[in-house]
Amino acid sequence: MLAARKPHPHELWRALPASDFNEVRKLEVACHIGMYMSTIKEYRNAIAGDAACAAMIALRMEVPDEINYPTDSRMTLLLHNALRGSAGAALVMAYMLRKMPLEHELKNRLAKSWLGRNLRQPRNEAAPRELLFVRRSIAFQLLGKSDSPS
Repeated sequence: MLAARKPHPHELWRALPASDFNEVRKLEVACHIGMYMSTIKEYRNAIAGDAACAAMIALRMEVPDEINYPTDSRMTLLLHNALRGSAGAALVMAYMLRKMPLEHELKNRLAKSWLGRNLRQPRNEAAPRELLFVRRSIAFQLLGKSDSPS
């Protein structure tokens, strides 16, 4: 008998409604995003927490006939910014979910959850302005330098 496998962090955007993202799930997504690397400025900005760049990347994406890893990675980037509190990213998430090749009821349920998240979220939970991921050299990390600029 095969056990159901747990979805990978890059698949969570198409498996869980907004309300199911607890702190552990948010951390899984953030850690996955932290492994992304790109030479494209918009992607680097989105990885660092720029919700507008993440939304632009998702909206420019051609909707595939079948979901593949490039689609998963772009949508996970958008998910990451929506989970950080961006109402715009959550709105684009709902819009993009409705366009994806997912089962009709599932995509509608997921999209509604992201629209509802904007209504339930208090204003003081807005995304922090500081950028989450700053790449540091291994030597810098090992020397234990402070993260704050001097």
